[in-house]
Amino acid sequence: MKFFENPFQISRGLIIALLLMPSPAHAVQIHGPPEGFVVHMMGHIFFTSALIFLIYILHKYPLDNRPAWKYFKVSIFFWLIWNLDTFLVHILSVRLPKEAIVTGNHLVHSRLKGPFDLERLMFYFGKFDHFLCVPAMYCLAMSLKDFCKQVEKQLNTVDPSEHII
Repeated sequence: MKFFENPFQISRGLIIALLLMPSPAHAVQIHGPPEGFVVHMMGHIFFTSALIFLIYILHKYPLDNRPAWKYFKVSIFFWLIWNLDTFLVHILSVRLPKEAIVTGNHLVHSRLKGPFDLERLMFYFGKFDHFLCVPAMYCLAMSLKDFCKQVEKQLNTVDPSEHII
């Protein structure tokens, strides 16, 4: 067969076959209550701690005043607020009775039942975390874009034979 004469064609065929016939990866280990919830909440606490530490370091030892660093700091702020909001919503979701959330056929069809006290309103509005997450991602993308422009400028000013990258 002419198709299998070239070793590159054989490897290409194997890669295509593996992509078209995936097997379960078993990469996610599901933990039941309460340890899964506790570990997840610990992740939020560590992420919050890391963001606060990063804010502290960038405030105490400012690196630069360029737009990239400003976008990066704003991104960190939005990630911090998003993480605190998500932490609060996780706690509120455990506190709410199971009858408080009516689930439909699809996740989009879920509704929150009354009476709407402060706790349920905080849960409801806290679920709009994308209003914090999207600006965080945008600011991070803009900072990375500006960092890349800075690197390109530096590479253009240096002799190509001296490039490290």
